[in-house]
Amino acid sequence: MPGSKKGHKQGDWDEMVMKRAVHAVLVNGLSQKKAASQYAVPRQTLRMYLEKVKSGDGGVEKKLGRKTTLTVEQENELSALLQNMESKLYGLTPMDVRRIVFDFCKKNNIANCFNVNKEIAGRKWLKLFMKRHQELSVRSPEPTSIQRAQGFNRSKVEHFFNVLKSTVCDENGSVVIPAENVYNADESGFSVCHKPKKIIAKRGKRGVGALTSAERGRNITVLCCMSAAGHFVPPFFLFPRANMKASLLDNAPPGSIGKANRTGWMTEEMFTVWFDHFVSVVQPKSRPQPVVLLVDGHYSHTRNVEVLEAAKANNVVILVFPSHSTHRLQPCDVSFFKSLKSTYDDKAQTWLRNHPGRAITEAEMMSIFAEAYGRAANVANAVSGFQKTGIHPFDPSKIEEMDFSAASVTDNDLSESLPPTEAGSTVATMLDTDQVRLLGEK
Repeated sequence: MPGSKKGHKQGDWDEMVMKRAVHAVLVNGLSQKKAASQYAVPRQTLRMYLEKVKSGDGGVEKKLGRKTTLTVEQENELSALLQNMESKLYGLTPMDVRRIVFDFCKKNNIANCFNVNKEIAGRKWLKLFMKRHQELSVRSPEPTSIQRAQGFNRSKVEHFFNVLKSTVCDENGSVVIPAENVYNADESGFSVCHKPKKIIAKRGKRGVGALTSAERGRNITVLCCMSAAGHFVPPFFLFPRANMKASLLDNAPPGSIGKANRTGWMTEEMFTVWFDHFVSVVQPKSRPQPVVLLVDGHYSHTRNVEVLEAAKANNVVILVFPSHSTHRLQPCDVSFFKSLKSTYDDKAQTWLRNHPGRAITEAEMMSIFAEAYGRAANVANAVSGFQKTGIHPFDPSKIEEMDFSAASVTDNDLSESLPPTEAGSTVATMLDTDQVRLLGEK
């Protein structure tokens, strides 16, 4: 029957229809039972709003569920605080948030049903809070050294962009170096022992494993280079062995070259070999405008007199990123290597699944890498990396104020950078500088 308790699910009514039903009872003199039946609204809910309107305690406003422990304003401030703390690399864990909220409610005499013995807000409260604030999610943070956090500061980044501007722009500030002349080169390690992805397994099982080729795999250094227009220089492989074997490059991406040394690490000699490879592929001498090559500050790049002389002779300008800034300024780090490594791990896992009982060696690794490289080395990834870093098109504003938040912690008292509050009135007052540093270390 319409209007009966059985005929409605919780919240199965429209706010405007409820307002008409209330109006029909109060103004037109309709009975509650008839109004609930005629407008198809729950009678108990209609009665509640009638009492509310009669007492002057408000109007018809559809709000489902119990009243939240914190007000909307307090929850919004808590959300802003959590985002602020994360941007400074002092993000709070779910357990930290639950403890802070309990302390806040206790100090401000806010009624709650939290666990008094454990002095912590409940898991259900946190779950519902996260549901109400979709801008938040529980994430696994990437480890960031304090040197990197301190090193990425405004003065260093501004100096880099000033140097870049003087290189790629004319006196009027117009970009004169085209996208196809701006390159970024960077090396990274790849192992025959890949990193397994997440799998579905039985809930509660203690040990969940995934097959890899070895407990420890030797790293092969791969130097990749891409332009702001999406051109990729064939990669350079550096194998950790005494002698180079030509067969190691079988099935490598077309045009690739390789060398070997005992450590497998980049040296001045090896970078010189790569630079000759770069010049032969890019042909910078034949271009009307200089070719700009952006590299990190590794000693093999910056203290290599041979390469610097070769760059001058071949119409190449080498620019070096500031220390501890490549995670945000280097296009290869921002858009390319993450995609390449993720695809490589997927392909390695598929290979092991399709070849039971066999392990990936350097020979098999090359074909797996080539397949992953073919997927990741695309125009979209290259263009995106240069755009996000503001290198090309030239746009320093791509580095936002929040990117310097971590560095600002080392310059100012953290409490000064929190949202302005009145003592004892908001969640933010529960955190002083010492508490924040302690929570960040847990």
